[in-house]
Amino acid sequence: MEALKLIYFEGCPNAEKARGLLRQVGAKFEEVKQDLLPANHPYKGYASPTVLDREHIVFGSKTGDGSGGCSLDIPDANDLQKRLGLSHGKSGVHKPKPTILSTIGSIGSAMTVGLCPICIPAIGGFLSAIGLGFLVQESVLQPLLFIFIGITLFGLLWSYLKEHRKIAPLLLGIVMSIGLYVGRYEYIGATSNTLIMWGSIVGIMAVSFWNISLKKQASCSACVK
Repeated sequence: MEALKLIYFEGCPNAEKARGLLRQVGAKFEEVKQDLLPANHPYKGYASPTVLDREHIVFGSKTGDGSGGCSLDIPDANDLQKRLGLSHGKSGVHKPKPTILSTIGSIGSAMTVGLCPICIPAIGGFLSAIGLGFLVQESVLQPLLFIFIGITLFGLLWSYLKEHRKIAPLLLGIVMSIGLYVGRYEYIGATSNTLIMWGSIVGIMAVSFWNISLKKQASCSACVK
């Protein structure tokens, strides 16, 4: 049995956020689903979500009347680490959040495709003039595109698994990533390639910003039972 217990009821969006936070800080915990407990069980009297360290409330609250309720004040990862005593010995260096990585990756993918000197000749001429002409070579651009697409999809996958549990951004991100590659490297027709390429650039950036919006929505200000 784990010392930490995550108490929640089915359908509370803050429960998923609490679960993701506990995993993010590396805490081991046991999940207690209030829906499965008998009416007189003592854990029915805690708001959802509540995290207990044995009998100490890490965050959440105890209602005392067995009616449950919602916890609205969810800490961030740093605050949770402090409450759990996990912050000692940390370097204090913050790693980029995967949600932000998906945006960085999508912008990088768009720039990599946009650096094509055939698509935008002025870019190739400018970079050559300042001694950075090697950046528009296919031997550099194609691997960069794969790297940025990988960063984008990793961020979208992480958000799906750990943050908002909405798969649509991930699926659209995969489609737009394929579109980026096809539009840039698989010849279909001049007009078709241009439409696919620029449509995918706009699409993958829009998906990344949508992903950020979904993450914010998952941190609900009110929880409906």
